[in-house]
Amino acid sequence: MKQLVIKLLRYLITLLMIATPMVGVASDQTIEETIAARLALMKPVAHSKWVTGRAIEDTDREKVVIEQAVISGLQYGITTDSTTTFFEAQIEAAKAIQRYWFNIWKNDPPTGLAPNLTETIRPQLLELGDQILSQLGTANRSLTLARFQAATQIKGLSLAHQRALFQALEGIEHYPSRWEQIQESRILRVGTTLDYAPFSYLGEGGEREGLDIVLATQLAESLGARLVWVRTSWPTLMKDFRSGAFDVGMSGISIIPARAEEGFFTRAYHEGGKTPITHCGLKNRLTNLDAIDRPGVRVIVNPGGTNERYVTRTLKAATIIRHPDNETIFEALLAGQADLMITDAIEVLVMTKRYDGLCPSMPRTLLTQQNKGWLLPKDPALLTRIEQFLGPLIESGELDRLKASAIERAAQIAH
Repeated sequence: MKQLVIKLLRYLITLLMIATPMVGVASDQTIEETIAARLALMKPVAHSKWVTGRAIEDTDREKVVIEQAVISGLQYGITTDSTTTFFEAQIEAAKAIQRYWFNIWKNDPPTGLAPNLTETIRPQLLELGDQILSQLGTANRSLTLARFQAATQIKGLSLAHQRALFQALEGIEHYPSRWEQIQESRILRVGTTLDYAPFSYLGEGGEREGLDIVLATQLAESLGARLVWVRTSWPTLMKDFRSGAFDVGMSGISIIPARAEEGFFTRAYHEGGKTPITHCGLKNRLTNLDAIDRPGVRVIVNPGGTNERYVTRTLKAATIIRHPDNETIFEALLAGQADLMITDAIEVLVMTKRYDGLCPSMPRTLLTQQNKGWLLPKDPALLTRIEQFLGPLIESGELDRLKASAIERAAQIAH
């Protein structure tokens, strides 16, 4: 028994010694320190590859890492060429460190359990990679080679690799504007919530569907750009927008003053407003706001958007139920978890077609006037170019045709 306990203690000590702790990046950490922290993980990476028999070189994985870095770098306005050059240099430095340890271990193999590459190390690499990109977005041009070399003194990292990394770091460039970024990178990032039919939602097979999905695809083609989808949500929409996570917000976004202060909107491509949807058995009872705003009436709402703003501002006596998942909110309403929802009339139209048990209770009344537009950064050139795409669609009536088709399609989706 005593020997078993000793073995167990030794095993636990070994685990503690080889475990790679999650890296917490301090807010005041310099970029060279963050780069060094990422390169310091290459010994555990090498250990994992040595034990599992994986090759150091993995060109497919390297392509994925660089592609992800290029897309992420656009959030900070970093040019695709300089992001590519920097991450290529970082990957070469990382492989050099791994080769150093492989050569050492030919004669003196590592002991103990190797950390898990997928579950333990890669999350840290991703965290540090994101931090590096964020720091590159506000690169400090006072960097010196001497300071960089002092911060990146890591076994296996040669002076040549340090210099190549430093040169790539010094070569980081930024696009002067969002429109020029789209033009030069040939990448258009569209932010959408995928939970608001008929504008953007997930179909039965999990594919993107909706009016804005069709329009975004056409817009990217007209710009000669590759379309990259960015998933956002109503609670995080403006935070994501401020961070530069996407170039155009397209998800049936209501044009309201608070949003218009922070960005540009295109002309309205849909005009509408709020109206109630309820159980068909209640449609003749909840026909006005006085009947709705009473004790005992349960009003369900999705948080973070204009529906929640309107309900919390208007209703004082009714019970407000916040449902966190906008994709299932109408199913919750249908199941009796609430009596009514107030949302955009176009969504009411779709959902009353989709669900036999749901009906509008004020079918010819709009409680508000709220138009929809695409949300853009305050870049006049970008706004002008997108208006050149959107204007003819509106004026020719093609947009109305696409909208009618999107409504019918959304109404047929089973959930």
